[in-house]
Amino acid sequence: MTGASVLLPLGAALLAGAIGMLYLAAGLAKLRRHDDFLTTLAAYRLLPDPLLAPAAWGLGAVETALGAALLTGLGARPAACAGALLFVVFAAAMAVNVLRGRTDLSCGCLPGMAGARLGWGAVLRTLALAPPALLPALAGLPAAPLLRLQALAAGACLLALSLAVSALYSAGPKDQSA
Repeated sequence: MTGASVLLPLGAALLAGAIGMLYLAAGLAKLRRHDDFLTTLAAYRLLPDPLLAPAAWGLGAVETALGAALLTGLGARPAACAGALLFVVFAAAMAVNVLRGRTDLSCGCLPGMAGARLGWGAVLRTLALAPPALLPALAGLPAAPLLRLQALAAGACLLALSLAVSALYSAGPKDQSA
């Protein structure tokens, strides 16, 4: 086995773990805080009112299922393809509203993260997640079950760490000169 034949699936598993945790956290948050997410979804003004509630429940359920599939490695290839496509759809929905000048909206990524607002940066960050999300579908996951499990768990931990750092960074230092 060459180094690339081992490293590529290992990297794919790290990404599957990170993106799986992202989708699982986002999906569960949308289901748990359904009314908040429904309000955010309605504010995007992309769906007719009768479709808002089913879309809100559906997105939460789909994200939760994608996250579970990626984290367990079961059905990782189709989940990776669907996850990449969903990032593109989310980026397009954000871009439509940025083009409309509606940057005061929450991105809707994780309900409860009200500070995340729309802008071209959010569109590009979301779009940038599509290629890494696709890697597990293209490269597959490691064949060794223990290595696959460790890489998936490490990816989930990396996401948790990056979210924690992001939250600390966005909180910023408080002005102590009062």
